Amino acid sequence: MQTTTDVQKNRVHYKQIAQISGLSVATISRIFTGRAKVAEDTKDKVVKALAALGIDDGLFRIKENQRGGLLVFNIPSFGNPFYAKIMSGAKSAATQRGWQLLVNEEHINDSTIDNFILLLQKVRAAGLVTANHVPPAQLQRIAKTIPLVQCCEFDRAFDIPYVSIDDSMATRSAMEYLISLGRRNIGFVNGPIRYKYARERLQGYRESMEKSGLPMDPTLVIQLPEISYNLAVSALTNIFNTGKRPDAFFCASDILAAAVIKVCARYGLKVPKDVAVIGFDNVDISFMSSPTITTISQPEFQLGFSACELLIERVTNGEAPLHNIVLDTELIVRESSQQFTT
Repeated sequence: MQTTTDVQKNRVHYKQIAQISGLSVATISRIFTGRAKVAEDTKDKVVKALAALGIDDGLFRIKENQRGGLLVFNIPSFGNPFYAKIMSGAKSAATQRGWQLLVNEEHINDSTIDNFILLLQKVRAAGLVTANHVPPAQLQRIAKTIPLVQCCEFDRAFDIPYVSIDDSMATRSAMEYLISLGRRNIGFVNGPIRYKYARERLQGYRESMEKSGLPMDPTLVIQLPEISYNLAVSALTNIFNTGKRPDAFFCASDILAAAVIKVCARYGLKVPKDVAVIGFDNVDISFMSSPTITTISQPEFQLGFSACELLIERVTNGEAPLHNIVLDTELIVRESSQQFTT
C-alpha cells in the first residue's frame, strides 16, 4: 500500500491521479505541495483517484495553502528604469497580502533554464511573474513547474494569464498625432525584436504609415539589440551622416527618444521645430530632458500590482479561472512634439 509521501515523491502518480480524477497534473501538484485552496468536490475526486490506485486515502492530507510564502518576479534588466515602478507595484501587492517578493534579473533561454528552475526550487518559490521574453519551450516548462503569470511580455499561444497593454494601439495613437502635425518623413527607433512590445510597436508604426499613404524608408527604422542610449546615439549618428533628415521620430522608449534629442542638437537641428520626437513609458527622463519628451504613459505600478495579485490568486486557488488584463495607456504631449509656430 502506498502513502501520500509516495505520491509526492513520484511524478508519475500525479499523472495517474490526473487521468482518473479528470484534474490537471498542475492542479494535482499544487494540491500536494500546499499551493492551492482545495474545494470539497475537488478533494473528493482526488481521494477517489487515490483509492482506485490502491493508495491509502486514510493517509491523504491536503496541506494548508501557503501564507506569507515567497514569490519571484523576473525582469530582463535592472538598468532599464521602466521596471522600477513595476517592481514597486508588485511589492505593494505582495506586502498587502502577506507575501515576500524576490526580484530576479535574468534572461531565460536554453542555456539558463535549468539553473533558473533550480533557483525557484531552492528558494521554495510559490509562484512566478515574468516580465521577460521567454521562448515557448522554456515558457511551457516553467508553467508545468510552478504557477506562472506573464507581465508586459506574453505569448498568446499558451493558456498562461498575463497583464499587459496594447502596444500596437498605443503606437498608432502616437503616430496619428505626429502625422496630424504635418510630419511625413518619420523614423522609428526600436528595441530588441525578440520582445513582443518591439514587434507590436513596429507593427503599429508600419500600419500608421501605410494608412496615411506615407512612404516607409527602411533605413529610418533602427532596430537595436537592447534599450541603450549609447547604441541609439551611434545608430542615429550613422543615419544623420548620410545626409538624411527625418522630420520626426517615434521611439520605443524614452531613453531612445533622449538619444534622438541629443543627436539632433549635435547636428544643429531643433526639437520640435525641425524634428518632432515621441518616446514611450513616461519614465523620469521624459520630464527631466530638455526639451521635455512627449511620451506614451504606461501604468507601470498597476502592471506590477495586478500581475502580483493575479499570481497570488493562482497560488492560493488552483481552481480559479484563468483571465488576462489589458490596461490603458495615455499619450502625454510635452515640448518635444508641440505644434511649432513661427
